Amino acid sequence: MATMKIAKDKLVAGVDLGGTNISVGILDCNGALVGRCKRKTKASEGRDVVVRRLVDAVWRAMADAKRDPSDLVGVGVGAPSAVDVAKGVVIKAGNLGWENVPLREILEKEFRLPVALDNDVNVAIWGEAQLGAARGRKNVLAVWVGTGVGGGLLLDGKLWRGPFHTAGEIGHVILFPGGQPGFMTVEDICSRTGVVNALKRLLPMYPDSVLHTLIRERAEEGKGDEEGNLSSTMIAKAYERGDELTLKVVDQSADLLGLALANLVTVLAIDTVVIGGGLAEALGKAYLSRVRKQFERTVFPSVCRACEVIGSDLNDLAGVLGAGMLIAAS
Repeated sequence: MATMKIAKDKLVAGVDLGGTNISVGILDCNGALVGRCKRKTKASEGRDVVVRRLVDAVWRAMADAKRDPSDLVGVGVGAPSAVDVAKGVVIKAGNLGWENVPLREILEKEFRLPVALDNDVNVAIWGEAQLGAARGRKNVLAVWVGTGVGGGLLLDGKLWRGPFHTAGEIGHVILFPGGQPGFMTVEDICSRTGVVNALKRLLPMYPDSVLHTLIRERAEEGKGDEEGNLSSTMIAKAYERGDELTLKVVDQSADLLGLALANLVTVLAIDTVVIGGGLAEALGKAYLSRVRKQFERTVFPSVCRACEVIGSDLNDLAGVLGAGMLIAAS
């Protein structure tokens, strides 16, 4: 059981603040999830509205847990940005449109409770280290493949952020120096956004692609449009069916992610990589196997092939649970 520095009858909240969704979980003293709430972020409505929505989501999650608000003793938050943990500042969250936002101070005034703030993938790997795939492991690189590609590092059992608060940010590693704008970095190519952009660009050249059918079905259900809003689930369906275009694009992104992982493990000599995030989770074992094979072909020296490349156990709960565990351990 993970260590929780809270009384048996008290609770903590974990918040995964994303560009699309705000996900909240209420944890008891054993790290068990007892209440939940999920709301759309709607970042375009502005910082103050998003903050109010986050606060409301926490109290809704407490209501879902059927517990009195006074039982809550702290709130942990993972934000999609480099975070100055000491100051509690969101440095730059592009998908929220935030820069240098003192989020911890704002939330402590709202809740009148202690608040812990960190990068979203840092809290996700903390969750995996305490309750999931990386439990018992001390040197771990976490890579979350979703709308973007984020990363976090656990070294000697502790979160390592570095003096510039950006350690582990594999998404911004350059794969193709001098490449076309939007086709240079790991995030450009390996994220869901990158995969979708490639699929939509090439789709007209593949008239028999199953993606045309999936897009049409989604539009008929009122969940998309004929322009082709491709979700992770749709991409995973096409991949599983062996769609030629989808295999081409996804396999290339997996190979390049494996290459980037190999480079970082060559430098760091760590023994575990955990891969999570919406796209990776949807694509499943076949995608993970492809990443692992490219990693093993590329990493140096050969002893580093012993590094395990594994999938997340906690999936979309990693950030919520990790944020809760972070405040509970502080």
